[in-house]
Amino acid sequence: MKSIFRATAILSGSSVISILLSLASAKVMALYLHPDGYGYYGLLQSFVGLAGLVTGMGIATGMVRMGARAVTGSDGMTISALRSGAWLLFSALACVALGALAVFREAIARLAFGMPGRGGVTLWMGIALVFTVAGSLQCGTLNAYHQVGALAKYGVTNTILSTLFSITAVLLWGVRGVVPAVIGGAVVGWLASAYFLRSEVGALPAQPDKRAILKAAGSLLRFGFPYTASMLIGTGVQLALPMVVLHLLSRESVGYYRAAAAISVGYLGFLVTAMGQDYYPRLSAACDRPQAMISIINDQHRLIMIIGVPLILATLALVPILIPVIYSPKFSPAVDILEWQLLGDIFKFSSWTMSFAILARCSSLTYFLTELVGGITTLLTTWLAVRWFGLSGLGISFLITYVVYYAVVWCVIRRDIQLVWSATNKKMMLGSLAAALFIRVLPSTRFAYLRTPAALALALAAGIYSLIFVWRTFMHESLGENVVSDGQKSTAATIPGV
Repeated sequence: MKSIFRATAILSGSSVISILLSLASAKVMALYLHPDGYGYYGLLQSFVGLAGLVTGMGIATGMVRMGARAVTGSDGMTISALRSGAWLLFSALACVALGALAVFREAIARLAFGMPGRGGVTLWMGIALVFTVAGSLQCGTLNAYHQVGALAKYGVTNTILSTLFSITAVLLWGVRGVVPAVIGGAVVGWLASAYFLRSEVGALPAQPDKRAILKAAGSLLRFGFPYTASMLIGTGVQLALPMVVLHLLSRESVGYYRAAAAISVGYLGFLVTAMGQDYYPRLSAACDRPQAMISIINDQHRLIMIIGVPLILATLALVPILIPVIYSPKFSPAVDILEWQLLGDIFKFSSWTMSFAILARCSSLTYFLTELVGGITTLLTTWLAVRWFGLSGLGISFLITYVVYYAVVWCVIRRDIQLVWSATNKKMMLGSLAAALFIRVLPSTRFAYLRTPAALALALAAGIYSLIFVWRTFMHESLGENVVSDGQKSTAATIPGV
């Protein structure tokens, strides 16, 4: 447990800086672009992210899944073949993607950006796409080597440089600076990841032949096809939601949705980073040991509850204040969306501890089916909730989606490795849901005026509990280490010749 805290602390330090810089960037974007321009910025980012899923073909994740074992086993030839094969695949896929964007540029501009006759924007996004995928591949390589410190430094460097570039572009050119901001952010990310990969990992440890490279590329591609299909119907649907909102409502509504989603994702961004860069490699290395996986999953879930719940409750308490402060009063319609999303975050992070285990251990088809359920639920609930509740339906659909997704991944992983939550995890989950529901429902009662102080009190209580739990965990493990150390010394003293 202590090693998980240590890795998360390293990644959290960089993420806090990243979050603060992202808030500064969001403030500038909101003031100079307004909801409509901010929605346009969000549409461009979502398109690059969605296209990156297809172009990347799961290469970076495949590097982690296959490379982590090779690195752990000091198999230099295998990891070298994987790295070379990954870049071979990237080159081919990037060429195909750029060709497709050139051919369908007008249709993409109309459907993805709501801008008929602006195919040039699609071509510019092609540049951002290539650098984004290349940077992701380099980060995947760092992750395969479990270079947590390098990834943390990369996160800070990338955020600082990309934020400065984006803010400068918008200050100079206003809405016209949105396209340069997206491209510049992608280029900066590629440069930063290239630097840390070169300095922390270095060149290939061996020189594989062409046959080994092609074999590694084939392995990555076989993993990548079903993985990409799974991501498209899961994460891909989430990335496509701004485009769905554009056609269901308006570009201004996209701005409100993006404002809420940025906070919902950003305030716990370090947990997402830790899960991808620390938790997933450890699961992959233990994928053939079910009992070890159960222990890892329970420890990670406990960590998420300890860190995440106080932050979720505190953010939920301050939502009416945060939106105007972070953005501007013009973004107040985003408040209702965010409140529902924060409630859904409890199910989201809890379910992710299990979905990562499915990705690390189960077949590609199993992972695909779980993501398919999530994607279909997202689209269906978004369409229905927006029709019934308007803009706030975007938050309601988020909550329903992750309740359904949680139930699905629980059934899958429970059947595969007989996962059982620890008593502590059960209590934390139930307690956090009760507190969040209480805060969300309180404004509908005659005690609505007590909402903020009650919510802050619950967040403080959860925070104190978490601190006590962390302290006891560290003290207990430290004591256990000392006892083991003393026992080893005592045993050594009684063995002849030692």
